[in-house]
Amino acid sequence: MKAGQLDETGVHALQRALAVGAVLAGVPVVLFGLWSNFSYLYLMAGASLTAPLLCLRRPKHFTRACAIVGLVLIGWGVLGVFLGMFLFWPAAVLLLLAGFASPRRHPVTAWTMGGLGALVAAGVLTGAAVFVWSLVINPSLAKPHTYRAATDPGWFRDGVGDAQERLRGFGATEVYGNESDQGSFLEVRFPDDLPPARRADLKKEIGRLPGIRWVELCSVRKCG
Repeated sequence: MKAGQLDETGVHALQRALAVGAVLAGVPVVLFGLWSNFSYLYLMAGASLTAPLLCLRRPKHFTRACAIVGLVLIGWGVLGVFLGMFLFWPAAVLLLLAGFASPRRHPVTAWTMGGLGALVAAGVLTGAAVFVWSLVINPSLAKPHTYRAATDPGWFRDGVGDAQERLRGFGATEVYGNESDQGSFLEVRFPDDLPPARRADLKKEIGRLPGIRWVELCSVRKCG
């Protein structure tokens, strides 16, 4: 048996590595999709990436599975572009490369595909790292600079203008309201260098506004 091969009749280790890389490239996409209303679509697409791994002892079936799943995911990414399905494209490309990167038949072409696959995998890893840092780690480490206050329903339509003028004298830089299924809220931002005493005064003044139920310091992850 030659080094770097599963066996003479099985899928080559390079192809297997690319297929595993495709699955790993799909993991962060699936995790991202779990937070959406279409999580089942992300789970289905992610599960399809594992199909070629069931054919590691049958090279022809492996190649066919990689081609079918890869092409379907590319087409699905076009149809579901507004749902974020295009995020599976890097994984689909890795599967297509895995299906035809056989050093036994075309060594130079296969290792070239392997190099391209490594670049795609590196891009996915970098993108996932930037995403996690920007939306998870950095907001968790950042100090909050927003007060969030619960208001009476519809309050923000008429009360924001008066609140903005009133709170600017206490250090507020932005005042805006929003309403969702969770309720009606007033969000008041202040500069990071606002002294603690002035922050306390700002919070008290927010609480004195008519129609305000409660006031809390809102995390960067939640309020930006």
